[in-house]
Amino acid sequence: MKKNIFLIFSAYIWTKTLLGLTFHPLMAARLVARRPVLLPVIFSPIIGLTSFFVFGRIGAFLLDFYGLSRTGIAIFLSSVLISILFWQALLIYLLISFLIAFWRK
Repeated sequence: MKKNIFLIFSAYIWTKTLLGLTFHPLMAARLVARRPVLLPVIFSPIIGLTSFFVFGRIGAFLLDFYGLSRTGIAIFLSSVLISILFWQALLIYLLISFLIAFWRK
């Protein structure tokens, strides 16, 4: 398989599984538990969170906000942080519960 085709195929599988984890986390976590090669997709929220912090630091270095806009940005960023952490916790919980269920069989 050519390198470009493999890259496109990997991006497709990653995106498909990530969208499944976003909209149907129960079914997608079951799929990941059955196919362990997809395990890194479970940790996509952590990858997104680290990139979020990197871009946030770059944005804080380049832009200065004061007053009400600074408060609005802080509320938005904190709500995004909390939602990503809860989403990651849900995905890890589902993965662990499915792995325990598969090991008991």
